Formats: sequence, structure tokens, C-alpha cells
Amino acid sequence: MVFRRSEPVRIDDMLYCMSCSGYDYGAAETFFGENPPDGFSCSAVSKGTLLGRNYDWAIGDKADIVVRTPAEYGKHASLGVSSSLIPSCDIESGADSPLYQYVPFMTMDGVNDAGFACCVNGITVSDRGKTSSTRPGAERMSMALVVRYLLDNAGSVHEAVELLRGKDIHSIPKGHMGGFEMHYMLMDSVGSAAAEFIGGKLCLTYGVRILSNFHLTGVYGRKDLSPHSHGLERFGVLSDGYAGVSGRDSMMSLLSEAWYSRTYDRSTVPFWYSEYYNDYTRKGEGDFRVGMEAESWMEARIDRAIKKFDGKGVVDMWHTGHSSVYDISDGTLDLIANETGRKHFFRLRALAGIICPDAIGVAWRKRRRSAGWFLSLMEGRSRSLDARTCPLKYPFRAESISAAASVRCPQ
Repeated sequence: MVFRRSEPVRIDDMLYCMSCSGYDYGAAETFFGENPPDGFSCSAVSKGTLLGRNYDWAIGDKADIVVRTPAEYGKHASLGVSSSLIPSCDIESGADSPLYQYVPFMTMDGVNDAGFACCVNGITVSDRGKTSSTRPGAERMSMALVVRYLLDNAGSVHEAVELLRGKDIHSIPKGHMGGFEMHYMLMDSVGSAAAEFIGGKLCLTYGVRILSNFHLTGVYGRKDLSPHSHGLERFGVLSDGYAGVSGRDSMMSLLSEAWYSRTYDRSTVPFWYSEYYNDYTRKGEGDFRVGMEAESWMEARIDRAIKKFDGKGVVDMWHTGHSSVYDISDGTLDLIANETGRKHFFRLRALAGIICPDAIGVAWRKRRRSAGWFLSLMEGRSRSLDARTCPLKYPFRAESISAAASVRCPQ
């Protein structure tokens, strides 16, 4: 196989689209072993035919890329979002970066032409240890490659599980927090599942509605949580609003309520205390208790972050890099990058094998409401999204154009 790609086309600030084929799994396994990706948090929501997800971490200057892969070499065609690899300035320069060959493998969420969708979330506290091997003697595969592998090869949740059982999965060996764990939301027309790796074993929880950054395996209530569980407040916000999801717009509205920049909001009730627990945190500072006020060291961390980036835009502050809503029934993607509120629409057409982008403007309003969730832990404050559909339809063409004109996506 020979790696091929189209030229990336600018869709929005730090958001591009491109197509890729002929990528090399062996090369990616080696590359990410030596150049581990940054850590990330993230949230995911599954309901009906919809998979919603927030990709959460520091903003930085690395672009989101909507990636299309064709049905070839026995693989499924897919549509997904790749993140945290290539700086947007490198893309704008037009240089042929060697990093492009790894763009498909940094796909964080996606859907394929079989109606299977999946995404990856980080587990930023390793109380249950790191995964070094799940099937000794089988072909090794980094957790970083799993989403791409499943989109390429799985036609259902059942097939995805069997594929994972056939590989020797391992966590990121080094890098952020000395290497970190990941778990996955898997979804098809039958239902959903969370796939996790604990003690060298693949663990599955079926019928999962919401996934954030703590293990679900063996968790039936608050008493079962790890004392350093991460992302509990976001889990609560999403759980509380779950009943209100009735379509793509309401799913995106719910995701916006859990945008990661709220980590800095001292007025959030409860304060997003668990976001400050990760493997950088000294366990001696105390175990997590839901509803605790921000401790002095957390307040100081917030102050340092805001002061450091005051007047310098949004670089490197925590935020949601992208919010994705996939509909597996028709292979569509609604996407907002970098909490801008500007929504873009893409469609994977299995027969033609193309992505078609639309532009949809959105307006924001704020409201307050109380919240509750299955652990009965908390109350929350939220934001909702009102969408105005823009009648403009963008043509699908292969060549790149200026950002001031319409948006065209590569074949």
C-alpha cells in the first residue's frame, strides 16, 4: 500500500478536512510508541442512532481534521475527526509534513459505512494500573490506534469486540502522565457498549449511555468509584440532560453544557473538583468528595492559568477541541470546533464515498437549571444551544480555495 492524501481544505479556524488512504498500521505503532499523543479527557453520549462526544484538553495550536477514508483493501469507508497532531500553521504553510501519514490514526471519533460508530476517552487517573498486554503473542496494538482500527474493520459492536479480543492491546507507554489509559464507546443500530482494559483483560459494559473519564466496569453506585475518579461533574451534567435529547440539535446542545472551559468557572455548582484529579495530583492532597469547594491549591492553579494566558487568546487553556454528533442511520456528522458555536455539517455517502459539508450558524443563550444523575450526586448549571439553519450549500470539489469563498472538501 502507498499512502495517499488530498490537500487539506480549511473549514474554520483550526478546522480542516481531507481524505486519506493506504496508511500503514505498523509505522503508526512505531511512531506513537516513540511520539506518544498528548493526554485528553473527553465525554461521550449514546442515544438511539446518535453518538455525541466532546474532545477535551488544552487548546494549543494543533488542528482538528475531518478525515474521510474510502472503502478499499477490504476496509469500510469512514468519516471521523482527527486531533492533536499537526499544528495549524504547518497546514497553512502548505508544507508536506511527514505527520500527515499519521492523521488517520489520531481519529478520536467517527462513523463508518456499516453504521458502526466509536470514540475514545482518556482515563487520566490510573488507580487500576496501566495495560501492558491483553493477549501475549498476538499482534501488538497501541490504544491510540483502536478507533481507526475499528472504523476500518468493524461492522457492529459485536465485530468490534471480537477484533479487540484478537489483538494484544497496550496503553501509551510514556508521555503525558507517564502514559495513560483509554476506554471506548462502541455503538451500532442494536445498542452501545463501553470497552475497557483492566488487569490485562477486555471488560465490557453494555447499554452505556454516557462515558467520561473513570472506569465503568464494576461501578454500580458512588461507593464503587475510584477515590480519584475524573470527570464526575461532566458525567452528571450529561446524565441530567440525557432525557431531553431528541435529535442532533438537542444532542449538540447537551454537549455544549459540558464544554471543558467550565473547569475554570468557580461559580459552577458544584465546582468541577474532579477535573483537578489526575496522576499529576499528589494523592496526599486528599481523596475526592463530590460537592467539595475548590481547595486553595486548585484556586491557585486556576489563577495561574488565567493570568498566564490573559490577553493572549485561548492557547493552551483547557477547553473542548471539538464537539461531534454522529447519526449512524445516515452517516452524518455535526461538528463544532473549539467551543466557537459555529456548527458544520458533513455526510458520508457510502456509494459515492464522499463528504459534503454545510455551514450552520448558531446563537447561544445562557440559562440556569438544577441537575441530578443516577448517582444522585449533584446539581448543575448549564448552557443551551439554539440553531439557525443556514440555507447555503457548499459545492463538493477537490481543489483548495481561499477561506473567504465557500468551503470545498477534498475527494
